[in-house]
Amino acid sequence: MLPKQTTVSLLALFLLTALPTFASEPTASKPAKTAVKSAVKSLDKAVDKSVAKSSEKTAAKPAAAASGLAVKSAAVSSPAVPNSQSWTGYLVDRSCAAAIKGDNKDAMKSVKEHTKACSLEPSCCEAGFSIYSQGQWLDLDNASSAIAKKVMKASTRDKAHVVKVVGIIKRGEVRATSIAEVN
Repeated sequence: MLPKQTTVSLLALFLLTALPTFASEPTASKPAKTAVKSAVKSLDKAVDKSVAKSSEKTAAKPAAAASGLAVKSAAVSSPAVPNSQSWTGYLVDRSCAAAIKGDNKDAMKSVKEHTKACSLEPSCCEAGFSIYSQGQWLDLDNASSAIAKKVMKASTRDKAHVVKVVGIIKRGEVRATSIAEVN
């Protein structure tokens, strides 16, 4: 059985990613749309309660308590994972990462010059994302690649996107619990 926080987080992640798409489809029935909206509201209330309890226990800073949205999103997107690791490296789409690996050139120079525009091209970002860290390539799984894409879109940099990834390696891919750009 999963801990309550992890269960709520996984359910929230599912509801926030898969069900809104289903509910917006024209073929979805009215009862299905109502059920999805009800589930999202219930989840929102559960997350609010969970956040309130955790902020009471940890005596959170007033600014963090005031920004309920920030605290809520952190609780939803970052379930605690045992044996997690962290890597700091350059974020590159998998398509270009494969090209860089095959060039036999200086990979570090290539990843530093890789642009945001290239990574966000549909033909590139649909392949997913990788991290070049300490001379090693680490591929992100599909869910982590979706997070990486959001980080890339939000970045103000045009190239050399350095990120810190926290997660585990499962089946040869990184399953990230968080991805943040490093300044």
